[in-house]
Amino acid sequence: MDLRVPFTGTLYLPDKEFLAAGTPVLLADGQPVASIRWHTWTQRFEVLDNAGAVVAECRPEGLFRRRYPVHAPDGRVLVDLKPGTWRAFNGAELTVASGRRLTIRQPSMWSSRNFEFHSPEGLVGRISPTTGTFTFRPDSYAFELLRPVLSALEAISLAQVLRLVARGQRAAAGSASS
Repeated sequence: MDLRVPFTGTLYLPDKEFLAAGTPVLLADGQPVASIRWHTWTQRFEVLDNAGAVVAECRPEGLFRRRYPVHAPDGRVLVDLKPGTWRAFNGAELTVASGRRLTIRQPSMWSSRNFEFHSPEGLVGRISPTTGTFTFRPDSYAFELLRPVLSALEAISLAQVLRLVARGQRAAAGSASS
């Protein structure tokens, strides 16, 4: 499967297991299409193809207002997410490789783990959790792409960036309540 072409369908992104260095990305039939290598302490990650080659890399930038650009090996920006100041997701600025800007919405105020992505033409895709809220792996997602606007590589990168932002929010909320 060419990860760089527009994709419609569902990608499954299991959450990281304790002490595991990476996680697979699967199609609906269970076929692996890529994997994610996590760097927990630095919040970096790489997306690897099935041969193990790095096809995307994210190194968050900024101290107070973070940016999450994901680059291809040739330096092209695949996904660039700048969380909103007051509402990280609903106020985010999201640009994909084509230069197209997408809007992120969280359809439920009760769950911070559901996301929708909209272009001017309508709903592009949605991310839904595949595990319960109170689990050791809360960020296991299904990413359903309804329109061929994003490539599989952009979708994988976007889901992983959203994981980083969500984990950062949970960590900040946990330290604020301590």
